[in-house]
Amino acid sequence: EYGLPLILSILLATILQIPQLFNHVALTGSDTIFHFSRFYDTAQQIKNHNFSYFQMNYGMGETGRIVNAIYGPFFAYLMGSLLLSAGSWFNYQIILVYLIFIVAGFGMYILARKVKLSRTVALIVSTLFLLCGYISYWIPSNSFNAWGAALMPYVLIQGINLFNDDRKHFNWISLAITMAIVAQVHLLSTLQAILALIPLFVYGLVTTKNKKRMWVDTLKAVVLCLILTANVWGAFLVLYPKNTMSAPLDFSPALTVLHLKSNGTITMWTEIQEAVLLLFGLQTVYVAFNYRVSKLNTFLTIEGLAFLFISSDLFPWRVVEKYFPSFSNYFQFPNRFTAVAYPLLFLSMGLTVVNLINRYDF
Repeated sequence: EYGLPLILSILLATILQIPQLFNHVALTGSDTIFHFSRFYDTAQQIKNHNFSYFQMNYGMGETGRIVNAIYGPFFAYLMGSLLLSAGSWFNYQIILVYLIFIVAGFGMYILARKVKLSRTVALIVSTLFLLCGYISYWIPSNSFNAWGAALMPYVLIQGINLFNDDRKHFNWISLAITMAIVAQVHLLSTLQAILALIPLFVYGLVTTKNKKRMWVDTLKAVVLCLILTANVWGAFLVLYPKNTMSAPLDFSPALTVLHLKSNGTITMWTEIQEAVLLLFGLQTVYVAFNYRVSKLNTFLTIEGLAFLFISSDLFPWRVVEKYFPSFSNYFQFPNRFTAVAYPLLFLSMGLTVVNLINRYDF
């Protein structure tokens, strides 16, 4: 069962890295220097037994800047340990690609099996997820939103549990731990995860017979998650009242959207393949005419399309940029929402395929 997604993830990661593996050359993307510098800092802290949770005394030019404390601190130390084990930057970069593909591939496969997709359909859905969006974009860019995208299927597994609360009550400990892991890896992805869970939670709350129990266990999950991420939000409380913290770089949201109006040749960052857009269109048409067949399929499709719309140039981002200029600094890229839209839409496409197979007895 779990050997299939492992083989698939390793195979796709190897194919996409063939140029690097043959030429033994590492890539330097738009975010490589920033993230690898902070991982170098934690690696040197571990190597020299000289720990500084806040200051960057080895990375970032030994300037003492504060980065890791408010940017996935525990994950940064995990990455530093991995860097020491890798032995070279080339090995480290190759290992990270395999690692992110395995994490994402397993997550999407388990999510697909969670909603009763067959192994074959689950593998197809997982392949689409790995090859589209931020997961594959990690290779040339080292954009850290890819790690948030890799963890999103695990978040959606919890979302499915919330959606089905009327049938089987969700595990609040599992929900809290999942959200805490996301927060320890990529803080901004935590916000996306919460936004993805809210509609599923609302549906589960409306349909469940024991609303009080669902509210109580949700609050328990929130409290446990806050405890597990105290080092993250605690760092903000320590730093911001007494320090002048620089905001992230300013990027115009209108220029970093997913371009649906002018399609590109790849489905990565701001462009989407015509074939993928066509699949999303066919899924929309199917649900429009068969919305009563599967409540889950209809719900996931609508939510996925909503996130796709927000991430795209169809949304009035210039208006948002005009009235909320801080959005340009702290969220930066509207296309980040594809990290939620893609797994939702690929999963709903898998549900459609299963429905068609059952209906026509393929």
